[in-house]
Amino acid sequence: MSYSLRNYQKELIRNIINSMKKGHKKIMVQSPPRSGKTVVMAHIAKSATDQGKQVLFFSHRKEINEQVAETFIRGGVNISQVVIGTVGSLVRKLESLPPPDLILVDEAHHIKAKQYQTILKFFDKAIQLFFTGTPIRLDGAGFHDLADDLVVGKSIQWLQKHGNIAEFDYYSVNLLDMAKLKKRSGEFTNGSVDAALDFNTEYGDYLDHYERLAKGKQAIVYTHSVEYAERVAKRFSEHGYKSAVVSGKTPRNEREGAMRAFREGRLMIMVNVNLFTEGIDLPGVDVCIMLRPTASLSLYLQFAMRALNPREGKRAILIDHVGNHLRHGLPNDDREWTLDGTKKKKKESEKSPVTCERCFATFWRERLKDGHCPYCGNEVVKKKEIEELERPQSNVELQKINQDMEFINIRGESVEVTRAEAIVFHRVERYGKQYKRCKNLAELKAFRIIHGYAPGWLWHKQKELNIWRN
Repeated sequence: MSYSLRNYQKELIRNIINSMKKGHKKIMVQSPPRSGKTVVMAHIAKSATDQGKQVLFFSHRKEINEQVAETFIRGGVNISQVVIGTVGSLVRKLESLPPPDLILVDEAHHIKAKQYQTILKFFDKAIQLFFTGTPIRLDGAGFHDLADDLVVGKSIQWLQKHGNIAEFDYYSVNLLDMAKLKKRSGEFTNGSVDAALDFNTEYGDYLDHYERLAKGKQAIVYTHSVEYAERVAKRFSEHGYKSAVVSGKTPRNEREGAMRAFREGRLMIMVNVNLFTEGIDLPGVDVCIMLRPTASLSLYLQFAMRALNPREGKRAILIDHVGNHLRHGLPNDDREWTLDGTKKKKKESEKSPVTCERCFATFWRERLKDGHCPYCGNEVVKKKEIEELERPQSNVELQKINQDMEFINIRGESVEVTRAEAIVFHRVERYGKQYKRCKNLAELKAFRIIHGYAPGWLWHKQKELNIWRN
């Protein structure tokens, strides 16, 4: 049984064919996560096998390959003329493989890796199609040295507008001390994420935010380590939400059982460590909770898009506890893709993201309604307005602030601040340990930083003092 392709998928295939007609043999194909790349590949593979051609498909995960094999069979591909395998398994038996006429690679932003290159160079006479949602490496490098052409699919915004990807509400409730993050090979280390999340404290309750924003909805939670994942799953389970942890270390039968239970709705919370990020369909997920910071745009979009399978009346909920949107923008930002990498389209100021201090909804500035949050109606105060409200009271204070307006010394560290923030810091320093003297959110934030409290402290004191505005 062949699939019925959507119009934008047919357009993508036509553009790939046109590129091949121009003589290109190594083509990068960009299409967002959840846009149906596997179905497109199945159609292309069927066309090839119908003509008696040999096809090779590979990716870096067996879970992706298993799903691709099922999709190819349902799509009418002559599977006897197709080899499907992981990179690691194929690279050891290249001599024994039938020479392919067509190579399909999924999650192809990985193709610069050594084993990928070994396979692609061994079969360099084949047409090679590299499918990915993000044609960019962690270091920002592109693929002009490996691909002859780039075919770009529809954007996430276009797919949302036409009902192919679900709309979402994005909430940014940061629980992370970002100053503690450290990178190795371009990505944040697990040890630094432990430190940044303040591993031994319960400040910043992700469970509380789930219950407030998405209670009763199936959620997938992304974490950085098995230890932290088990802690998260335990807390959810203790509060009545049936949860499971899955990772690369989970035995296959346990992982498959968890996936089956999740798909059937018998499991409410799936906490995962570096798994189910690429190419795996979990259609019942309505909520994504990010407890893992990442420097990778590709990984971030895989996290965020996991909950965006469309359904009538569905509006997904994305809860970002680690500031990923500060690094990468909102998931449906416009991005300009090239083989040299990517650069975000420069937005006018009204397109910049805004986070409401009361409800933590994060949205583009253009959605403000007369300066108020479109979700809760809270007035969103700009820094310029804060500066006008927080003028110093004397010439002596003004002189001190002007001297310190770029850097303030906090606990022996120089912290870069704006002039308006410097005014607030100097005032709050006079409060000593009396946090109840804070009159607004700006003062409460400064108090937390001055005294070195964990990020979650702010959330609890906001609730205690009922402070939600600057």
